[in-house]
Amino acid sequence: MKNVILTFLLSSILIAQTEVMILSQKVGTEIDEHENRFYRIFPNEKGFINAQILRINKINYRVIIVKEIQGEIKNMKRFITQEKYDALHEMVESKPVFTKEEKIKLYEGMDFLRAEKIVNDLPLPQYITMRHSGQKKLKGTLFLVLEKELHIQTHTGIEKVHLSDLDQLSYKPELKDSEYLRPYLFGLTGLTGFGLAQVYNSQRSTLYNEYGIPRNDLNRYTQLTGIVIGLIFSSELFDAVSTLLTPSETIILSEAEYEKKNIK
Repeated sequence: MKNVILTFLLSSILIAQTEVMILSQKVGTEIDEHENRFYRIFPNEKGFINAQILRINKINYRVIIVKEIQGEIKNMKRFITQEKYDALHEMVESKPVFTKEEKIKLYEGMDFLRAEKIVNDLPLPQYITMRHSGQKKLKGTLFLVLEKELHIQTHTGIEKVHLSDLDQLSYKPELKDSEYLRPYLFGLTGLTGFGLAQVYNSQRSTLYNEYGIPRNDLNRYTQLTGIVIGLIFSSELFDAVSTLLTPSETIILSEAEYEKKNIK
């Protein structure tokens, strides 16, 4: 019983020592995601949902930021000084009131806010180019979008990129029907594989069996292997050619990338 009373008293003291601050009458006690974008109070907090500022003492403040990180809601703590708090207050006060008209203007061109719908509506499979996780670049065939995760077939394997890590995407809103090219491209890749096998055979020393007869069967095996390898890459080539023949669009799918290009 004493422990319960002590815990209650300590909690009461802690609550009494903190005070929810109103940074400005323009935002109130809770800063929502729209106000944060407009006033740029915490511009580097990716996945921002809302925030509150609490006074710890006369010169220090604690900021509680609610964020969505890869589908999970998390509370993050930040600490700022009186000087930083005053600077944020002055910045918000220097800007106009966040009206409906200002909100409409703010969201023009912000494709990242509908990133999930854009990605889910893409015609698949298709060859894409993307930038993710800061500055990483990736090219390949997007063949599946599952639970906000993009599955891309590259020349080395399958890469998975979460939608929240996506910064920029170049894609085709609709794919041109290039099916008539498929047999030609299959023939081209097969012949290319055969030609490379021939070059390899011409540079390799002739092997003989125990009777002194040239092992031409090895040459045939190499040629067949070259054709098979060429055909393996034929689908990738078809996707790439189909993509090249269709006009592409490039969209920005992260708030940080949008601000880099649009906010000076």
